[in-house]
Parts: sequence; C-alpha cells; structure tokens
Amino acid sequence: MQFSDFLNVRDGWADTVKTVLFRMLPRGSQIEKVRAGINQGLLKKYGKLTGLKIDKEKKVIHAELALKGENEGVRITLANYRLIQAEGKNPRFEAGTIEVSREWLDALLKTLVKTGVIPGHIEVKNPLHQAVVKAIL
Repeated sequence: MQFSDFLNVRDGWADTVKTVLFRMLPRGSQIEKVRAGINQGLLKKYGKLTGLKIDKEKKVIHAELALKGENEGVRITLANYRLIQAEGKNPRFEAGTIEVSREWLDALLKTLVKTGVIPGHIEVKNPLHQAVVKAIL
C-alpha cells in the first residue's frame, strides 16, 4: 500500500484531510490554490486566470484572465457577492453585480444571467468545496 492509496479512500476521509490542510494555509496560498484549480479545470480550454483578488470585507472579487484569441487581458469584477447558508442546507453562492472589461462579453454574460441560462446562484454541494468557499469568501 502506498501513501496515495491511503488518500484515495472512498468514505470521504481524503476530503476531510484536504479540508483541514486547506484551512491551515495562509489566505494568499488558499486563493492561489483556487486560482490554480480553476486553471486546471474550468478554464483549461479557454485560457488562464492570471490574477485573483478577493476582498472578503467589501464582498468584491477581481479576476484577470488571459483568454485564447484575446490580445489583452480580460478583467471581471463581481461586487456584492453573497454566500448564503440556511439551516440544514448547502451554502449558495450569489455573484451579485458582474462587470467584464469586454463590452460584448459583458452584454452576453448579463443576458445569459437574465434569461436563466447562467443561474443567479450556485449551490455548493461538495463538502470540500464548501470549506473552500467559506474560507476565502
């Protein structure tokens, strides 16, 4: 048995270990891990998240992206975001106001949110993800 086998148990224990280790990291390192995770997953086909700043007090997220096909970086700002935790339910993330530095992309995003193609909130179901968003938001 190898150490990696020990962390691949199926009862959720590995997520508990990852959660504890994540919470032990300094805030800057937590945000860097999230940025790296987004780059390896969600944005892998589209480009990279080159900068991520989260102001927990003001409830503002600033993201800088280097997207494929774009000559300049794209900036996204989420203001007045909320993390809602109702008793006995999974937390929900609501983005609040979203602004994108590309006019066409800003208009498209707002239309997709308004028509419900992109949901106005996201339920965070995975316990590891819940720990992450609670720590950084």
